[in-house]
Amino acid sequence: MYDFFYAKDEVTGEGTGVPADILRSAKFHELQSLNFFYFDSTENLRRTSERMASTAFAHQQASRQRLTGSSGGFLGVPGGGGTKRSKSVLHSRNLGTMRKMKAEKRKEAQAVPNDDMILRILRMRPEAAGYLKERSKQKDRLAATAAAEAIVRQSIQAGGGRMSAIGPPGGIRR
Repeated sequence: MYDFFYAKDEVTGEGTGVPADILRSAKFHELQSLNFFYFDSTENLRRTSERMASTAFAHQQASRQRLTGSSGGFLGVPGGGGTKRSKSVLHSRNLGTMRKMKAEKRKEAQAVPNDDMILRILRMRPEAAGYLKERSKQKDRLAATAAAEAIVRQSIQAGGGRMSAIGPPGGIRR
């Protein structure tokens, strides 16, 4: 498939088709791994899917802990509402650094196979119906948890996280 789209000239050896860097994208690697997973047994696919799900859950937990920080406050600030300055001038320095970071993210995405692809293959196999129902419920629970956390995060950022309309205890204002 790569040779077909790259269209290498036999005389000069130069690629005249789609550029190689575009062809070597995450989608290309996903299609390559599709062929590998398609002919695998159902039990192996289930184990691989479970392993990917636990890895994704651990990654989600780690990112949640990074957001909350170790200081006890939300987003690493005791009063809440702080933000990580990932787009500051000191962080990026120049365009070359930004390109390098983008390339690293792309390589990371290519290295990890997609769990959805395995689940789609399993959908074609009747013996995996019970596992697919279980995974669907698990994905729904994770999505609901992530949505609730996003609502809380948005609420804290918008309102500052404090109930400022309520006075001191006892109802007496000075």
